[in-house]
Amino acid sequence: MKNIKYKVYPYKDLSEAQAYLTLQTFNKRAEEYAREWEWSAGMIREIIKYNISPFIRYVKKGSTCLIAGCQSGRDYFLLSKAGIKCVGVSDSYGLLIEAQKRVPNGIFMYSDLRSLPFMPDSFDAIYADALTRIPRRDVKRVVKDFKIFLRDGGYLYLSFRVDSKKGVYLQDDVVGKRYLTMFTETDITQMIKDLDLKILWSARSKHLEKSLPDWLSLVVQK
Repeated sequence: MKNIKYKVYPYKDLSEAQAYLTLQTFNKRAEEYAREWEWSAGMIREIIKYNISPFIRYVKKGSTCLIAGCQSGRDYFLLSKAGIKCVGVSDSYGLLIEAQKRVPNGIFMYSDLRSLPFMPDSFDAIYADALTRIPRRDVKRVVKDFKIFLRDGGYLYLSFRVDSKKGVYLQDDVVGKRYLTMFTETDITQMIKDLDLKILWSARSKHLEKSLPDWLSLVVQK
């Protein structure tokens, strides 16, 4: 993708105003985001390599899976093809409308990931890609909730944008402006340890657009 502007701000955390502005960008530009980023051929190749394949190495066919932050339905589509029974959740009505178009038989619901309405032991697996729009102060609590929603022995996929320093970065491209949270790899691994989750696999990878921050992806077990 051309004409990507990228700037890191030394803010301690993502503000609610920044999170709201980012959400509105996704609501208004969901179709462009799906076309230019999420469903592009290059992105799908990367997602299969670093997200889907590591996850389904552990999650059996027929398992129930919550996709927390289902975006425009790409990963719902790929995991369903692998025989996993999915429920997708997003806080963006624009992305949910796009997901329904692209995965018409999918089960999608609207909710903030910080206040999900599920009971304990509800799922065999949870898939939470790109936890970039949750303020850093709330991420540990959200992942703790994921652990509660999992059955014993269940699997959780997580991914974050990482750099050597914490911060908030502004990405501005054809989709629009988005403020996103950036973590350090040490902070993520310490959070997983604090929550008594077992890391089964992890990988750090470059973004498809090399100028943007790296990804840290993990599969952990309850």
